[in-house]
Amino acid sequence: MRSVEVLVVGAGASGMMAGIMAARGGRRVLLVEKKERPGKKLLATGNGRCNYTNQRQEPWCYRSQSPERAWEILQSFDPERTVAWFREIGILPGNRQGYLYPASFQAASLLRALEREMDRLGVALHREESVERIERRRNFKGTWEEGYVVVTDRGKYLAEKVIVSTGGMASPAHGSTGDGYGFLEQFSLEMVPLHPALCSLVTEKAIAKRWAGNRVQGKVSLMAEGTLLAQDRGEIQLVSQGISGIPVFQVSRYAASALAEGRRVTLCLDSMPDWDGEKLLAELKRRIRWNGSQSAGDLLEGMLPDRLSGVLIRGSGLSCSDRAEEISEDGLERLAGRIKNYEMDILGVAGFEKAQTTAGGISLSEVDPGTMEVVKAPGIYLTGELLDVDGICGGYNLQWAWTTGYLAGRGAAGASGHN
Repeated sequence: MRSVEVLVVGAGASGMMAGIMAARGGRRVLLVEKKERPGKKLLATGNGRCNYTNQRQEPWCYRSQSPERAWEILQSFDPERTVAWFREIGILPGNRQGYLYPASFQAASLLRALEREMDRLGVALHREESVERIERRRNFKGTWEEGYVVVTDRGKYLAEKVIVSTGGMASPAHGSTGDGYGFLEQFSLEMVPLHPALCSLVTEKAIAKRWAGNRVQGKVSLMAEGTLLAQDRGEIQLVSQGISGIPVFQVSRYAASALAEGRRVTLCLDSMPDWDGEKLLAELKRRIRWNGSQSAGDLLEGMLPDRLSGVLIRGSGLSCSDRAEEISEDGLERLAGRIKNYEMDILGVAGFEKAQTTAGGISLSEVDPGTMEVVKAPGIYLTGELLDVDGICGGYNLQWAWTTGYLAGRGAAGASGHN
């Protein structure tokens, strides 16, 4: 059985950061990665450009059942320190309205910089090796000793410290399949239920089929049995399975949770959020006065995408071929109402295979916020998506990965994250 001082399970963003920081603390470090190369999910972030953090930081950007503790942890290694850290290893920031990318706007640049730093520090990396379990160490008398035995499909390792950086359930194609939760079951840690987050929502097929291929600058409000859960606005994508785009991604975790509880979930789409109802109704009447012989479909030309217009017109009890001047006052009010508030049932969310991150995970109450060490299992450290924190779109999930990886690596090396 081979011995190692610090063994990191998973060479994603937080795992590589943890390995580097443990090595900087003078420890012999081994990263074990089941995929053929490290950082596969990292390469896919930001459409290959890697939005690695964000200058705008507010507590509400991170969702958790322990929001105060999440925010406390994030202060230990914030975006300013993150940018300085990456600059030190060769990554200059490219700033797009506070969203920070490598100046090359290539995720591969950031990954290669991390790999070079691991090489410089002598961090060992085993690729295509899968961890099967983590065992507490016993001596020949059967009593517990410090350290852990990590069993892989290639053999066993005796590790003084183990950092679990396996990710959550989202994007299994890049290696996140929830393995870490299984490794940790033996410690009876509190788990917050897992749900897909930052993903599209599924609506009735008939609606989705009619509007697929359109985009609109709109606002979405997510409701569960009359209660507002979340809302957001921006470019919304109307797709063949339902509704997508960043505003939908931002509210999706709440839809997943409410659906899992058996609640009826609806989404209200405001297709013209910059117009109030009265102003919109006046514009429709003006268009009819200008040309009453045009069809109802033509009436919305230049206001909204054609396929979306058709759905809204039908949803108002009208036909796209109706003459505009023949639409009743009541019908016109219904149409304006649908444009401002088109309600649809949410039947489901895209699964973990299409989600960008995982909502839920190991409760933050189970770890020391300064080192990410598991209180019930000294010598085990947790990072990233494995924990009950999920950020909104915009580099926040990677910031959480860098912060927790930084603290866990320092913690495993014997340094406090608050120093």
